[in-house]
Amino acid sequence: MSLKDEFVQFVHDELQIPLVGVLPPEDFPEEDVKRITTVLELFARSTPLAEGAGSLMKPADYLTEARSVIVAGIPGYPGRIAGFEECREKLLGRTEPTHVNIELSQHYMEKGFQLGNFFTSRGFQCFSIVGTQYPIKLAASKCGIGFYGKNSVIQHPDFGSWISLMAYVTDADLEPDAPIEGDCGNCDLCMKACPTGAIYSPYRCDPARCVDFNLGHNKKNMPSEVREKCSNLLGEGCTVCRDACPKNRKLKPIEGFKPSTELLHPSLLNIFEMTDEEWDNGYANTLMGFFLMDKKYLQRNAAISLGNFREERSLKVLSKVLDRGDDAVRGYAAWAVGRIGGNTAADILKSSLTEEKNKDVRREIESALESVR
Repeated sequence: MSLKDEFVQFVHDELQIPLVGVLPPEDFPEEDVKRITTVLELFARSTPLAEGAGSLMKPADYLTEARSVIVAGIPGYPGRIAGFEECREKLLGRTEPTHVNIELSQHYMEKGFQLGNFFTSRGFQCFSIVGTQYPIKLAASKCGIGFYGKNSVIQHPDFGSWISLMAYVTDADLEPDAPIEGDCGNCDLCMKACPTGAIYSPYRCDPARCVDFNLGHNKKNMPSEVREKCSNLLGEGCTVCRDACPKNRKLKPIEGFKPSTELLHPSLLNIFEMTDEEWDNGYANTLMGFFLMDKKYLQRNAAISLGNFREERSLKVLSKVLDRGDDAVRGYAAWAVGRIGGNTAADILKSSLTEEKNKDVRREIESALESVR
């Protein structure tokens, strides 16, 4: 049995990972490099997590003696969660289950460690390729993990597009795998379903318009037209395009891993009272918290959610946020108050405008007043 066959058998039988592929550490076509670099540059401008990471990295940047790149795909459909209207009564937020499931993240990390250990225990080097600078989706499409859907998400004939991808580079010389054939045919349901029109062309997505990018990664100003489409999401978790995909309709949810209800559907009003300790012991330990970086961005997203609920009962809390909240949150609280509308909202905004010194927040208050009028 070759090293490659032994490895694939180990991944399938021992790690219970159904999708694994190998590709050579070669450069990608220039067209793909330009397209992905544009996305990386946007991330680098938008979040400190990607600062200075606006260029593509090659496998040799991770391991000089790179001989093979490995991509593993783990099916991860989390199952249905409560929708927007179901959350309205108690003013609850929504998060992506796999992004706030600490136990599941640890489970994936352990599988990744064991995958790497397969090679290191045999005298080879093997490193996880982390971060956004290596195009894991593109690599997955080259080695049999799946093919691009029109929503720019990798999908597989058996596992749909709910697949968590992991990539590794090793100096072990493994036989490459061929891509699998597949496309979306004439189906464009994901494009029609996208709330912001971010899927502007088949197989092309504009991250700047994407709800997930803005809620999870954008630490700059979020466009009003995107805020209105964020529903009551608190981070990355917009599944509209995947929900619309016919290939995802008969998927089985992952078993044995359920996130806490407090993290999955938190009270939006309570988020503004969250202490640093509560943040550190809760969301800060999750993938969503890692991307958000700070509780103020969770509070920003909570304000947007309340604005989209348009419930007057949230005005009292939003008024307090306008008076005493973080600079990164107050402008969004003003937007939410304006979106709720009514005489009480107008009074809150007028009162806040007389005291506000921050020019960006003042601009948001003035815009909200215009919408109320």
